[in-house]
Amino acid sequence: MKYPGTVLVILFLFASFALADDFKTVNGKEYKNVEVGRVEPDGLVLWSKSSIVKVYFSELPKEVVDKWLPPEQKERIAAEEKRIAAEKAAEEKRVQEQKIAERERAEKEKNAEADLNQSRVKFQAAEQRASQAYQTAPKGALSGQVFVSSRGGENFKLGAVQVALFARGAVDFLVAGLKTYADIKIQELTRSTNAPPETTTEQREMLDNRDSYYSGSFYFSFLQSPIQTAETDADGKFVIPVPKTGAFVVAAEAKRSVGRDTEHYYWLQPVSLEGQQQLTQNLSNNNLTSTTGSSSLIHTQD
Repeated sequence: MKYPGTVLVILFLFASFALADDFKTVNGKEYKNVEVGRVEPDGLVLWSKSSIVKVYFSELPKEVVDKWLPPEQKERIAAEEKRIAAEKAAEEKRVQEQKIAERERAEKEKNAEADLNQSRVKFQAAEQRASQAYQTAPKGALSGQVFVSSRGGENFKLGAVQVALFARGAVDFLVAGLKTYADIKIQELTRSTNAPPETTTEQREMLDNRDSYYSGSFYFSFLQSPIQTAETDADGKFVIPVPKTGAFVVAAEAKRSVGRDTEHYYWLQPVSLEGQQQLTQNLSNNNLTSTTGSSSLIHTQD
């Protein structure tokens, strides 16, 4: 009996395996004398005399993938590789820009700290010269009262408040350095609080730290070694001897309990007797450092 169909299948298989090839994966695994039975989107189905196995394109060398991958699949992979490369390049650029910005920020902060230290040295030197000149200078009297007004219009006289006298030039040196340094720290901490914080507590601490540079307490912590001081009495009144000529600054800080809260007040007010024997300068809501448009040498947010 003849089996023409069977003979044709056998001849086809012998012809196929006569064209068999060897494949080696990127991990070194070898498939010898196998034929590509089918090309699938993600790999090749290999036939051998004893088995059928699928090898994924991700396991094969590039030259093999390029040979067997369908054109449309090649286009999709090329597009995906291009997208990934673009994303990688963009990320590398972002990281590089971030590093540059961080170096610039660190350098700016370092310079600001150096400038601040220099400002403090100039402040101390100017204050020392002013203190020496103060001893022999003809003096007049600067008098005034320290008080704050509530929203209801009631005045609260602030007793036991120290009013300090500084040289205007010395304070100008210091305030300029402090302002530059505070601005840099505020910018740095603002960027940090814009990034997702690890915890709510961490974010709150960063915000509190940032806000401290807006406050009068930051500036007043550097105001040391005044030329002269006076303390207010129970009515908030003070008198302090001031040279008749020259430019000066009176500084004062106070606090008051309001319910469960504590209000803080800061004054940094320029004064000059301009040859007069007597001058009155009150420290009130009108010239607080936090009062917009006031004559205060600094403007804060507390």
